[in-house]
Amino acid sequence: MDGRLVSDLPPGESGGESNSAPAQTYTDIFYQFFPFYLSIGMSADEYWNQDCCLTEYYRAAHEIRQTRKNEELWLQGLYIYEALCDASPLLHAFAKRGTRPAPYPTEPYPRNQKEIAEREERDRRLRYEKKRADFLAMAARAKQKKKNDD
Repeated sequence: MDGRLVSDLPPGESGGESNSAPAQTYTDIFYQFFPFYLSIGMSADEYWNQDCCLTEYYRAAHEIRQTRKNEELWLQGLYIYEALCDASPLLHAFAKRGTRPAPYPTEPYPRNQKEIAEREERDRRLRYEKKRADFLAMAARAKQKKKNDD
């Protein structure tokens, strides 16, 4: 102890109990957080009488809801921004007569890799079907022309 006497140590370091009252009791802390848990959907019975681990799950669910809402609002802002950008040629003061806005997207933005892959596969399939139809039409024209030449 580097030559210090036990009586010279501040309260708490001596290993003994201090005579001061705690700054805040557990009951005060529970009452302080009670409105928050009520606001995120936890019932009073669950908060006071059920398993204390429920508060952790309610907090985690609340965080997930906040994250999801934030992403939804961000996506909404993206759609509004794109709509304004698409309409901006019309808002130009010196826009030529007949100027048209850019077309609005025909489907929502993909949100994850699975949706991106599905969209790419669908687009690939549509391109294939279009090329196939063009080829069959060209073959039918060639066949008709050959038949007319004979």
